[in-house]
Amino acid sequence: MEKVQRKQRDKEFIIDPGKKLHIIGKFLLKTDLLVRDTETHESVQLLSVNKDATKILVQGRMAEQFKLNAHIVLYKLLARYVELECEVLEEKPNNQYIMQVEHVSIASRERKFTRIKPPEGSVWITNLRTSRTTIDANLFNIPTSVKVNFADTERTLKPKFDIVKIDVFNSIGDKFDLVKKTGKILYIPNTQKPDCYKSSDPSGFIDYEHELGDEDDVRKKIIEYANQKIKSELIVPVIYINHDEQAIPIGYIHAQNKTREIDITEVMEIKTLTFDMVDRIRESNTILVKERFSVIDLSTGGLRVKINHPDLNSELPRRKGFTFDIFFKMQSPITAYGVVRSIARDTDGNLYVGLSLEGNSARPGERKRFTDNVNRMLSDSGVKVG
Repeated sequence: MEKVQRKQRDKEFIIDPGKKLHIIGKFLLKTDLLVRDTETHESVQLLSVNKDATKILVQGRMAEQFKLNAHIVLYKLLARYVELECEVLEEKPNNQYIMQVEHVSIASRERKFTRIKPPEGSVWITNLRTSRTTIDANLFNIPTSVKVNFADTERTLKPKFDIVKIDVFNSIGDKFDLVKKTGKILYIPNTQKPDCYKSSDPSGFIDYEHELGDEDDVRKKIIEYANQKIKSELIVPVIYINHDEQAIPIGYIHAQNKTREIDITEVMEIKTLTFDMVDRIRESNTILVKERFSVIDLSTGGLRVKINHPDLNSELPRRKGFTFDIFFKMQSPITAYGVVRSIARDTDGNLYVGLSLEGNSARPGERKRFTDNVNRMLSDSGVKVG
C-alpha cells in the first residue's frame, strides 16, 4: 500500500524493543487488528510475536489477502490508536503471514471525531470538480485557455477606449505591482485633477495619492500623464478563484483614454466582465467527474472515499482539495469542499482519500445537515452522541 499523509497525525513512535514487546504482547496478542485503507475494513488476528518485537505472525481472513513485500498498516483502538507498520515477509499455510514490524506508534491524543462505517450504498460522493492545470500566484504555468480568454475580451473592449491591454501580471511597473498586491482597482477619472488621485472607497479602490506619497509626488504624476497625453486611466485586476478556494490575481485589464474621462459605470462594467472571464477560465480548466464513489467511513469532521478514475487517480495526489457533492440515500445532495489529508494507493491502483470538510457550502445549513446525518448513524450504531 503506497501512502501519502498530507497532515501527519500526532503520534509517539516506540523505539525501545522492550516497550514494543510489552505493547504488542499485552494489548494486541490474540486480538483482531484492522488493516488500514481497505474498503471492507479487512482484519487479521495477531497470533505471535518474537522476543525483540521485530516480527509477528498473523492469521489472515481470506486467501491471498496480502502480497509478498507489501507494506501495510495494522491498527487497533485502545485508549488511543496503536499502529503497526509492517512488511509482508512470508506466506504460511492456512492464510497465515509473517510480517516485519518496521514501526510501532501510539496516537498522542484521542481521535477528535468518532468514525463510523456507513451501511453499504447509503452514502456516496459524486460531481467531483478539480483543476486540469494548476494556476498559482507565481504564474509559472498559464493555461492556453487564459491567454485565449484575455485576447477575446481585449478585442471586445478595444473600440470603447483609446488604449486597452489585457495581460497576466509581470514585473512591469509600480502601478501594476500595486494592483496585484492589493487586489484593488486603480482608477483615475481625470489625471489632471489632484482630487482624482484619492479614493472614496478604499475597500475596493487604491488610494493612489496615499501610495504616491505627498502633494509634490502627485504633481509629478500629473505632469507625467500630461506628457503622455493620458486623461483617464483604469487598471482592474482579474482575480481567479481556484478549486482550493484561493483568490489569485492572474492578470489585469488596463484602459486609458486621451480625450475623455472613463466613467464609473464603465469601471463597474469592466469589473463585472472580469467575473465572467474567470467563470469561463474555471469552466475550461475544470475536470468534472459525475461517477459515484463509495464512502468507506465518515465522521462529523470528514470522510474517506475509494476512488478509481483515470483523471482523478493522477490529479488528486497533486491537489490540496476539491469540491464534490455528498449524497445520503433518499436525500438531496450536500455540496462540500474537502481538504485532502491523506492518500493511499493499493496494488490495484485504487485511491483511498481522506478528506476534512472545510469552508462553507453555497447553500446555508448544509454543514449542519451533514453533521446531523453522521450523528444519526452514530446513534443508530450505539455510539453516544453529544
